[in-house]
Amino acid sequence: MKVTVEDIGPIQKRLSVEIPADVVSKEFDSAYNQLKKGADIKGFRKGKAPRSILERHYGPQVESEVLEKLIKQSLPDALKEANVELVLDPHLDSTSPLKAAEVFSYSALLDLWPEFEVPKYKGLELEEPLVEVSEEETQEQLEALLRHFATVESVGEDRPVEKGDLAIIDYVGEIDGEPVDGLSEENYYLEVGAGYFNSVFEEQLPGMTKGPEKSIEVSYPEDALNAKVAGKTVQFKVVLKDIKKRVSPELNDDFAKQIGANIKTVEELRERLRKQLETDKQKAAKSSLRQQFLEQLREQVDFPIPERLVDAKLTQMVDNVIGHLQERGMDLERAGMSEDRLRAKMREDAVSQVKTEIILDKIAEAEDIAVDHDEVSEYAKYAESQSQQLGVDKKQLQAAMVQNVLPKLRAKKTVDFLLKQAVVKPASQEVD
Repeated sequence: MKVTVEDIGPIQKRLSVEIPADVVSKEFDSAYNQLKKGADIKGFRKGKAPRSILERHYGPQVESEVLEKLIKQSLPDALKEANVELVLDPHLDSTSPLKAAEVFSYSALLDLWPEFEVPKYKGLELEEPLVEVSEEETQEQLEALLRHFATVESVGEDRPVEKGDLAIIDYVGEIDGEPVDGLSEENYYLEVGAGYFNSVFEEQLPGMTKGPEKSIEVSYPEDALNAKVAGKTVQFKVVLKDIKKRVSPELNDDFAKQIGANIKTVEELRERLRKQLETDKQKAAKSSLRQQFLEQLREQVDFPIPERLVDAKLTQMVDNVIGHLQERGMDLERAGMSEDRLRAKMREDAVSQVKTEIILDKIAEAEDIAVDHDEVSEYAKYAESQSQQLGVDKKQLQAAMVQNVLPKLRAKKTVDFLLKQAVVKPASQEVD
């Protein structure tokens, strides 16, 4: 077997393998001898069909099996000879025609771990955000809670739409006079001014009255997720069907008692909301420290990122979006999203995440941080219970967890360890 390695980039090589003709012939002979024993071909007794007949009936099948076997058997030794540290499994790049008694060759792309100096990670200075809850913030939460429990009623008077109304509309979006698939709806509920639909669209609704059709023009940016409207101007034909409003319950002790068993008064409810806001801000502060730390790590070092790792991360991120949409009974097309544009939007974040994971992995090695036996056992038990509930193979689920869950757990342990080494200073307060 002849092995050559070619540099095609700072973190990628091409491994070329040439397998001698006699080895190829041996594998073909072995495959056809095995096939001959069980082949049932009309006109021949079982096990007596000549090879020429077997080749005519099973040639492509045997060729596929031999090709797979030759690569599977030769690749580990070829990689050992190449002496490289891979970040991903080799990616088959090309194969020569496969014929008995002829030399067979193939090539595979090898993605390597990038080489870089571990950045400074001990004693980094971080600024801890202030955790304060104002009366205004507590009041906003209280009002949001009232809106949540509000009832919806039609506006009795005949008046134009106002900001804050729930407008029930029919709309059709057109480009150059042609309707755009996915940009039409009947009896659509839109909270005017909330920004859930489109801010430019919503700004033109106040003052609209029932009956007459209104034309609303919206220009979309070139990088809009919906490829159908990206970089184009859409004319929306809008008809107002009805105007509704939210009627919030009265803020009193009776309302407060509905929120929680241990809440008796409005003041107790206000205090509960204030404490929840404080808890949320404390969590956000910890998240901010983590993001500050990781950003400092990334800024200290630069290295090429394996493209296939970025692609895998993007696929994972897109799958998460698809999963969230499915929970709401939607898909990318119905949500007006293009997967290609979604990947383009998320690419920078994916690169950042992959870079962070590579840096943390190297620091974990330097500090000998690993997932301990008890943690692995815990996940193994969880995988076994889940495999029974989901009806999937236990070993496959365990392998998936080893590949996806345990590295994340190791990364979390690494960040937790490093944050203890950081110098955390309270945020400076502005003096009025």
